[in-house]
Amino acid sequence: MRATASAIAAFAVALALFTGCAASPTGASVGKAPPTPSEIPAPLPTADVDVPRVSSALDLNQVPVPLTPERIRVVSLGIDMPIESVGLAPDGAMRLPANPAVAAWYRYGPSPTSPTGATVVAAHVDSLVYDLGPFARLAKAGAGTEIVVTTEDGLDRRYALESIQTVNKADVPWASIFDRSGPARLTLVTCGGEFDYDARRYLSNVIATARPIP
Repeated sequence: MRATASAIAAFAVALALFTGCAASPTGASVGKAPPTPSEIPAPLPTADVDVPRVSSALDLNQVPVPLTPERIRVVSLGIDMPIESVGLAPDGAMRLPANPAVAAWYRYGPSPTSPTGATVVAAHVDSLVYDLGPFARLAKAGAGTEIVVTTEDGLDRRYALESIQTVNKADVPWASIFDRSGPARLTLVTCGGEFDYDARRYLSNVIATARPIP
């Protein structure tokens, strides 16, 4: 991404490879201090990317919003999950909890208290160890479904589902999903569609977009 006069620098951020979505949970890195924005590395190439890494510009003077999301609920679908604030795994991808019952929010991206951009919350759809996860029910959600995200101050931020799509991984518009501009919104991502038993992964992503309820 080319720098503008208003931007000091750009750095790369990434969504996870979702290898756990292929029923093979990944391990989480522990014991390391989270990187500062200036230390976040560029994405590394990989031969089998389930969810492509996406570059997104961020002014290095921006301070991360302290009110992080801690829980997500979709009562009509029986979804009630803690949200873990995550950084990068050693391979340069966003680290997801191995347990699909725990969602992840990338702590360097927009949060529910950000005035603009997409707050992206992701989770594995299933796991050989933990079985099917709550986000497996997202594909059944209808327009207008209420989604509640609780931030660390104890306040509930309510959203209404606007659209939900199951998109082939090669066709997912990741630039718009990770857009930091435009109206504030919530984007939920997991794996779905057909399962490739040879590659041991799902062929599509389920993407739900919701708008804040005033």
